[in-house]
Amino acid sequence: MLSQIQKLLRERGTLSVQEIALALGIESSALRPMLELLERKGKVARIELPCKKACTGGCTQSDAMTFYKPAE
Repeated sequence: MLSQIQKLLRERGTLSVQEIALALGIESSALRPMLELLERKGKVARIELPCKKACTGGCTQSDAMTFYKPAE
């Protein structure tokens, strides 16, 4: 599965956690630990976009606001 994630990012570029989960047919809750492992190994890079709304829900933790791209 880790190699599938890397391949997907190489082919499509920067994707949100939600987009990666949908493309691979897995739950984002199962995907997050794999992305974190790949990030620790320097295989992918995480990009977190700040929330544009004033909210108390911690928008940067949302799957739609967290993106990953292939490491450079």
